[in-house]
Amino acid sequence: MNLNLVIAQLRNWAPSFGGRFAGAARFKGVDEETAMVAPCGFVIPLEDSPGPALAENAVRQDLTDSFAVVVCLDNVEDERGQKPATDLEAIRRELWKALLGWRPTLEYNGIVYEGGSLQKLHRSQLWYQFEFGAAMQIGPEDGWEEGALGRLPAFNRMHVNVDAIGPMADNNIKYPGPDGRIEHQADFDNLNPPP
Repeated sequence: MNLNLVIAQLRNWAPSFGGRFAGAARFKGVDEETAMVAPCGFVIPLEDSPGPALAENAVRQDLTDSFAVVVCLDNVEDERGQKPATDLEAIRRELWKALLGWRPTLEYNGIVYEGGSLQKLHRSQLWYQFEFGAAMQIGPEDGWEEGALGRLPAFNRMHVNVDAIGPMADNNIKYPGPDGRIEHQADFDNLNPPP
C-alpha cells in the first residue's frame, strides 16, 4: 500500500494534529529527536498477510496490507500520562473518521481497524500505536504469467491436419489408432483480429 496516500488522508481529515503526520520505516526509528511538535503521528508499514492460493492454475490470492499510525501526545504537564491516556479515545475516533472505510486505491477494500497498544511513556511524551489494514486480491495481472503471455506473438493463423482413427470409408474395421494418413485439412485465418 502506498503510505503517502494514508499520510495525505490523515493530514486532511485529522485536524487535531495540524497536518503533523509523516512516514517512518519502523517505530524504533521515531523518538524525541525525530518527532514533530506534539500531537503528531507517524505512519509505518506493518505485515502484509496473504491467504492461501485460491486457484491451482492461476494467480489468485487474498492479501491484507496492514499499517500503523503511531501518535505522540504531549505528557509534560502530567508525567503519569493520565491526561494523554484519556485523550486516546478522542484521538482514536478522529483516526477512525479519517480512515475507516476509505479506499487508498480502487484495488483495496475499505480500511478496517485492527487494534492498538501503548508503545512508550516517559516524562514528556506518550506514544500509542493504532493499527489498520485493508484487503485486496492478488490477481493474474500481478504475476509472471500475464506479462509472459503478453510478449507472445499474436495468434492469427492456424493449420490443422486431421488423422482419423480409422479410414472414413471403412466403418466395419476396428483400427487401434491413427494410421498416419491425413483425411482432412483446414486453415483458419484472422483468429485474433485487432480491435
